[in-house]
Amino acid sequence: MRQVPDSMVRTVGGLARFITASFATEDDRARAAFVWVARNIRYDVENMYLLEYERAPAVVAQETLAKRLGVCRHYAELYAAVANQAGVLTYVVPGYTSLLASVGHAWCASRIGGKWQLLDPTWAAGRVLNQRFVPQLNNEYYCPSPKAFLEQHMPFDPLWQLLAAPRTPQQFQQGLVPPPPAVAFAFADSIALYTRQTPKQRLHATNRRIAQNGVKNGYTYTYLTNNRNREDNLHIDTYNDATHAYNEGVTLLNAFVEFYNHQFQPRRPDEELRQLLPPIAARLAQARELAATVQSPNPALVASLQKFDATLLEADAKLQKAQTFMARYLTTGKLLRPTLFLTFNVLGEPR
Repeated sequence: MRQVPDSMVRTVGGLARFITASFATEDDRARAAFVWVARNIRYDVENMYLLEYERAPAVVAQETLAKRLGVCRHYAELYAAVANQAGVLTYVVPGYTSLLASVGHAWCASRIGGKWQLLDPTWAAGRVLNQRFVPQLNNEYYCPSPKAFLEQHMPFDPLWQLLAAPRTPQQFQQGLVPPPPAVAFAFADSIALYTRQTPKQRLHATNRRIAQNGVKNGYTYTYLTNNRNREDNLHIDTYNDATHAYNEGVTLLNAFVEFYNHQFQPRRPDEELRQLLPPIAARLAQARELAATVQSPNPALVASLQKFDATLLEADAKLQKAQTFMARYLTTGKLLRPTLFLTFNVLGEPR
C-alpha cells in the first residue's frame, strides 16, 4: 500500500476513507488495513500482560492510532475499527494461545468476499526477543485456514473457531482433533444470527456456547464469569430503563387524574384531549417490552421484576379505565359533559 498522508491517519475514519478510496474489493481493503496496522503499531513490551477487555473498543482503537503502540487487544481493535469502516465486517475475538502463557490473547475474524477468515495483526507485526520488539511483517497470520490457525489460537467462544467440529479447551491443550461430528456445527448460520442480535442477545448466546464447550481452565472460567456479570449488568440496565419508562408513564397518568379532579379545567380543545392518554400508553408499553427482555437468573432481580410486573398491570388497568372515561367524554355532547364528572370517576366507574 502506498504511503498514507499524515492527515489521513489521525483518526480511524480518516484511515478507513483512504483505504476505501484506494482499494475496490473487500480482500484488498482487509489486506490494506491489516498490513497498515501490523507495520505501523509497535508492540508495547512493557505492558504485554495488559488486555483491558472492559474498555470501550472505539476508545482503544483511537488511542492505539494516536500512540502507535499497544498489545494484542489494541492491534485487534484498531484493525477491526478500520476494517469495519472500510466495509469489511469484522469482530474482535478474545481467547488464549496456551495455558502455559501468563495472559490471554485477542485477534480478529473478518468476512471477506462472503467467507469468514481469521487474522492476527499482533503476531503479524513481529516478535519479542530478549524483551525487545523486533518488527517483521509475517503474512502467515493473514487468513490462514481455521485448522492451521487453531493450532495456536483458542477462542473462548467456539463459534470463532470456524470449524464444523469445534475443539474443546482440553482438546486444544492436548493437541487433539475431535472426530467428525454426527451433525456438523453450522458456524456460518450461527454467525449470521450473531450479526443480527442485540449486544445482550450476543452476550447470552456467547456465554451459553462457552459453557457448553467446557470450562476446564482458569482463563475460560474467569472470562465466562466476567461475561456473566456483564450480562447481568445489561439486564439490570434494561430493568432500570423499564422502571424509568414506567415512572414517566405514571407521572403523566397522575397529571391526567389531577386534570380530571379539576373537571378538565382550564378547558382544552378536543384534539388536545385526545393527545393526553396516548403518551401514557406508549410509556407503559415501552416499560412492558423492556421488562419482557430481562431474563436474568439473579434472584434479587427476579423478585424485583415480579413486583414490577404486578405494578405495571395495575397501571395498565387504571389507564384502560381512564381511556374508557375519555372515550365517553369525547362522544358526549358538550352541554352534558360536566355531568360525567358527577356520574363517573376518573377510572370510568359509576360514582
